[in-house]
Amino acid sequence: MNQEFFGTTPPKKLFMKLAIPGLFSMLFSSLYMMADGMFVGKMIGRKALAAINLVFPIIMIVFAVGDMIAAGASVKIGMKLGEKKEDEASRIFSMALLLMLVIDGLFMIASLFFAKDLIFILIKDKELATLAYQFASVFILAFPFIAPFFALDNYLRLCGKATLSMWVNIAVSLLNIVLDALLIGYFKLGIETAAWASVLSMLIGTLIFLYPFIMKKVALRFTKPKVDVKEFLYVIYNGSSVFLGNISGSIMAIITNGFLLYYGGPVAVAAFSVVTYIDALMLPILSGMVDSILPVISYSYGAKDYRRITQFFHLTCRVGFVLSIVTLLIMVMFPDFLVGLFSSTSEGDLIQMGKIALLLSAPSYLVNWYSLTVGSFLTGIEKATASIVVMLVESVLLPLFLMVVLTKFMGVYGLFLVPSVGGLGAAVIAWMTWRRCVKKEFNSFRFGVK
Repeated sequence: MNQEFFGTTPPKKLFMKLAIPGLFSMLFSSLYMMADGMFVGKMIGRKALAAINLVFPIIMIVFAVGDMIAAGASVKIGMKLGEKKEDEASRIFSMALLLMLVIDGLFMIASLFFAKDLIFILIKDKELATLAYQFASVFILAFPFIAPFFALDNYLRLCGKATLSMWVNIAVSLLNIVLDALLIGYFKLGIETAAWASVLSMLIGTLIFLYPFIMKKVALRFTKPKVDVKEFLYVIYNGSSVFLGNISGSIMAIITNGFLLYYGGPVAVAAFSVVTYIDALMLPILSGMVDSILPVISYSYGAKDYRRITQFFHLTCRVGFVLSIVTLLIMVMFPDFLVGLFSSTSEGDLIQMGKIALLLSAPSYLVNWYSLTVGSFLTGIEKATASIVVMLVESVLLPLFLMVVLTKFMGVYGLFLVPSVGGLGAAVIAWMTWRRCVKKEFNSFRFGVK
């Protein structure tokens, strides 16, 4: 299948061809993240699990810059492919990869000098800070080499190679799990080996992803990169909602961890990390499904096929709702099993608090899928400002307000309730924003509104 099928294949059939590989790709990627947590929590201990949960948001801030360029360029590339301008699409593709390489290289150099001090400033517990830096230092050295992994995956799907993307992601995830089992489970090595397992797996995946582009087996080719200032600013603007979503999520995670340490100590951070790992399983599956069809949305937008965009929006909403309900039921029915995956039977306080955190946050899955879908689709149709509004409400404004208010009345348990209460408010704002943008852009269609 090549990108021309984006405009000719029936929506349901194309949705299955793209969304199912994207869903399975992210399922396995999420499973390896859970495997990291399981091996670290059970084999190294709660302090190591808390340390990863504390430092990983900082690592993700760096990756967020690359994601911004990748997402902003993807929309433009998809539109150019929809307009049958493959040479221009390839030029933007090459420019985006060059910019990512330069920026991630600069981040690596800066992190080598400042990351340790920053981590010890943010994490007052010296043992936690030491563990966190041991984990982060591996990623720092690998930034320029593994950051293109996610971008190349996205560009490969833009070229209609969703199945190849799926198999590479599955292989990378399984390799990561095997390395975790070998290094942590068998050899009993430390927390830094969890990072090495991820880095080595992603590096191999990056090399595999590069092959089709180097060998000219897809529509996008490497060309002599030409950085056009206007085009660069467009890429930054259109990817800004993704960047702000990622970076605000990371900053909010850091703030949340600070509240957790204040109200409940390291055990509260470890308990909430169970919720974080469940989110790391489910939310990437939903976002993987949505992201896998965004090339079609951008392609259809470039071709001005608005009815097709409508059909994909409805399909995505229905599938996202079903997946979220299944997740909610699993969390409510099996909290003991889920918490037990990340803790030993001797850690009674962690198990009890983890169960409460899981049950209080579970209702968020009733609504979170909708905000995620709306934000991604708005980015896909060049509505970056509206997408930023949805993201800020969902990821920053409501959570901050609720953390301050709910902890006054409920202490640490108020933090566990923030995702559910905030998710409902964010879904309402997303629905209102979607209606307004749709009526303004496609006044001849009831786009996503019945």
